[in-house]
Amino acid sequence: MHGGGEAINGFAKELSEAEVEALLNFPDKPFCILNGWRIIELDVDESYRASLLSDELTPYVLYAKEVIIYSTGKRRREDWVRSTFQRSLKLGYLFETSNTVYVLLGRGVRKKGSARAVMAIG
Repeated sequence: MHGGGEAINGFAKELSEAEVEALLNFPDKPFCILNGWRIIELDVDESYRASLLSDELTPYVLYAKEVIIYSTGKRRREDWVRSTFQRSLKLGYLFETSNTVYVLLGRGVRKKGSARAVMAIG
């Protein structure tokens, strides 16, 4: 899961503004602000992809090396995180799952990977 992929830009303003973005766009969800992130498109068959879509999800997960802030305290600063499946990607830096919105700080990477490789992260 290391190296390669398409470099993409995340949120590039102050940390306090990242919190505001999460609260304004997803007021009813916990948020997590991250550094060192990768959006990983999982290699899934069409049947599984259709199953995800029926649940309004896509076969993308997020991995980040560094939690900056987790609004509920579920993770501590400098913990790593691996998300569940993506529900949406708003503004190019708000990665939404069923339960959480992740604010992607700075530059990150979008790449493809297998479910096995993603589950081995940690």
